[in-house]
Amino acid sequence: MSAWLPYVGEPMNHGPLATFLMAFAISPGIPAGLALTLERRVMKGSREFVAFYYGDPLLAVAAAVGVTLSGASPQASVLRFTAGLVPVILMACWLAFGVWQWHAELKAGMYTRAQAWSPTKIWHQMVVYPVLGYVVTATTVAGMTASTGAAGVWAKALMASCLFVWAVANIYDRRHLKLGHPPYDWRHLKPAPQPWPLHSTTLQAHAQSRG
Repeated sequence: MSAWLPYVGEPMNHGPLATFLMAFAISPGIPAGLALTLERRVMKGSREFVAFYYGDPLLAVAAAVGVTLSGASPQASVLRFTAGLVPVILMACWLAFGVWQWHAELKAGMYTRAQAWSPTKIWHQMVVYPVLGYVVTATTVAGMTASTGAAGVWAKALMASCLFVWAVANIYDRRHLKLGHPPYDWRHLKPAPQPWPLHSTTLQAHAQSRG
């Protein structure tokens, strides 16, 4: 295992179930817990971005399938993605993207500063992108490059379908905005009091959805 990341890739070395549980915990599991305990709200499908609520669990499925395929193909084993500098490089790239997107969305007015610094948003940009991004990248590349029989072709199709649906959901979400992250008051450890000023496109979309 990598000296810098001794635990991040470990679940992938213990089979598809451990990989799925790890990926699902990163998102949407822990974000749902943060929303409930800190943001004092229950995440519901009608209120959340499609790519998060439905797409991220599909990424967990894709990661599990990738581990299954690579386990039967030593030359494409996911183990080669869990040691040395590979995890560091992959996570650094995904973290850089997360930080860039964070800044770009704030600059574009998609979120206010209070939204951008909400617990779920911080988790999404600083943990989901680097950790889940690394897990999904490593497992799907390993799975896709594995030498498999006919059954493996269908497994690869399932993995590709999960990634495709997630990508389409992201495009859909950009055209159908939801609240995503409520404005948060860290001084009092609770959401900012309503009514919220409609200073972002997501807050405006949220107000319109509530009539």
